[in-house]
Amino acid sequence: MASEPPSEADPGVPTDIPIGAAEKGVSEHRIRERAYLIWVDEGGPNGRELDHWLRAKWELEGEPKP
Repeated sequence: MASEPPSEADPGVPTDIPIGAAEKGVSEHRIRERAYLIWVDEGGPNGRELDHWLRAKWELEGEPKP
């Protein structure tokens, strides 16, 4: 009998990590901090949250691991 892959309801599968971030070792906290700094650098514009989040995620995932 083949074992079944873990389901999303499996308690061993983390659900609070954004897709793709776990493979790169980028935590949601680091993305949030970077997105905030981008927001500050741009003068704190309203309505650009997603742009800042995606840019921060892209920048951090592109960094080489130490």
